[in-house]
Amino acid sequence: MSQNNGLQSLKVAIVFSIIVNGGYGLAFFLTPGTMSAMAGGTPVEHGWLRWAGGVLLGLAAGGIQAYRDPIKQKSMIATLTFAPLFSGLAFAYTLLAESYTIHTWFILVPCLIVFAMFGVTLWGRSAAKELLE
Repeated sequence: MSQNNGLQSLKVAIVFSIIVNGGYGLAFFLTPGTMSAMAGGTPVEHGWLRWAGGVLLGLAAGGIQAYRDPIKQKSMIATLTFAPLFSGLAFAYTLLAESYTIHTWFILVPCLIVFAMFGVTLWGRSAAKELLE
């Protein structure tokens, strides 16, 4: 695969990450009450959702910087790759252990999204491996 194709694959993965992290980040940061109401179950303090939104917005901001100049961004790409893996594992554990009081779809949908994000970012990272060194 040429370096240009690898760079394009990596940029596609980064854009996917920016969209997911930015979308969820904005939702949790700006409208934690709406997100909590959509989830159903036991009410939660909005601050617990808002801080997670801040972290996701930080990942989106890092993704934007990596998108602008992805060459030699190995650490940021690793972060954008493994953060959704660990998030997906946390969601999967919650589902398997049945340790939740909210609507199942509110855990299942982001679980599938973050595992897809992990796969796409891993693909982009692999395609541009030589550019990240």
